[in-house]
Amino acid sequence: MIRQKDVNLELPKNPTDPKLIWKAVLGKLQLQVTKSSFETWLSSTAGYMLDDRSITVSVPNNFVAEMLDQRMYSIISLAVKQVLQKSVDVNFLVIAPSVNTNTEADKNERQHHNASTFIKKPAFYHKSWRTFENFIVGESNKLAHAASLSVTENPGSAYNPLFIYSGVGLGKTHLLTAIASSLNRSGSKAIYVTAEEFTNEYINSIRLAKTDHFRNKYRLIDALLIDDVQFIAGKEQTQEGFFHTFNALITAGKQIVISSDRPAKEIEPLHERLVSRMLGGLIVDIQQPDLETKVAILKSKSESLKTNISGEILLYFAEQITSNIRALEGCVNKIKAYSQLTNLSPDMNLAKTIVAELSPGLKNMTATKSSIIEAVSMHFGIPKNVVLGNSRNSRCVTARQIYMYLLREDLNLSLAEISESTGKKHSSVIYSCKQIINNLQSDSSILADVTTIRSNIKRRLTVS
Repeated sequence: MIRQKDVNLELPKNPTDPKLIWKAVLGKLQLQVTKSSFETWLSSTAGYMLDDRSITVSVPNNFVAEMLDQRMYSIISLAVKQVLQKSVDVNFLVIAPSVNTNTEADKNERQHHNASTFIKKPAFYHKSWRTFENFIVGESNKLAHAASLSVTENPGSAYNPLFIYSGVGLGKTHLLTAIASSLNRSGSKAIYVTAEEFTNEYINSIRLAKTDHFRNKYRLIDALLIDDVQFIAGKEQTQEGFFHTFNALITAGKQIVISSDRPAKEIEPLHERLVSRMLGGLIVDIQQPDLETKVAILKSKSESLKTNISGEILLYFAEQITSNIRALEGCVNKIKAYSQLTNLSPDMNLAKTIVAELSPGLKNMTATKSSIIEAVSMHFGIPKNVVLGNSRNSRCVTARQIYMYLLREDLNLSLAEISESTGKKHSSVIYSCKQIINNLQSDSSILADVTTIRSNIKRRLTVS
């Protein structure tokens, strides 16, 4: 039952306490949404910061932030306007629940709170561990690393914009997230975002009449780091929005860092004026790592996973895997999983088995959505229609999530394409892929499931 004192919370004439303001907003929202919606999406939120143009609300995780921002923003914005008697932007900031406390010490600590929480978390990758400290420097990437460090020391003036390009899995994203984390820790406000996320947000801002909110988010910052900019090729509306954002930041002396899988001149179709802007700063590339760098990367990954792998095995992996760093790290993940499953110490036979089974990636083969759903169905012993259905049985849920993850990772389908293929909501696709990615790091059984399914697909494609 709604308590009357919550709904009619009285505020001073010119309220300045974001916590009190947000409590008043929640009181109004309690009358407009169902009890279950309020408890699920709103009860764990709190007022965090207030300025003349916006109120920032802390939320416990990205899932809640996305729900409030994309599905409930209009009623929240109206409730805030009624409480403050003026229109302001409403921003959602992901902060662990323990940060939302009321002590004076906590209020002071907020000013110095790890600002990496200001980084928009990418939908499909957990990157908080990617820092300059654990980036392995070698001949192939030392220029990109040095330029990235310079940007953190002199944002807006050293190498602006900084354009980093390389093949898949060679460290572009690591450097961008390391820059963002470093800048935020030093007190600047930096936003890391993939080009796909930028595109989706821009389109939604137009559709929901929230362009002012979008502009304020991406222009009232100190640094913008946009990953995989090649994604906006051919997207006229997004290129227009990015062009104006780019100009506004550069004119204001703010830092821009861009990554791509190819040089700017080779991104087609891309407006010439955008290409010209990208070429106006420093352009660096990352090459395939040499043998010594690969061994160092493997050793670092092994130590981070607390897995004891001999130097002989690490060298074998480095010699055999020539695709990218991601594949190298995958070898360490697999050897840990196999060791845990079999209770055997890693040896050379196991290493050879892993290399033999390592798929070159389904993107380069003739795999289809049909072949993947068939493999998932057979592996779990669940009919295809049940995998794609709405059953909440844990085994069915895992199979469904792995299917969406493989569509995303191995066929490189967009969120919209996966949503259309599975009949699931955009937010469900994001959640499913995030679950599998997180579980691959902590649950050896999920890693074994994904590895087996990929091997089965590869074997069938080879036979056919």
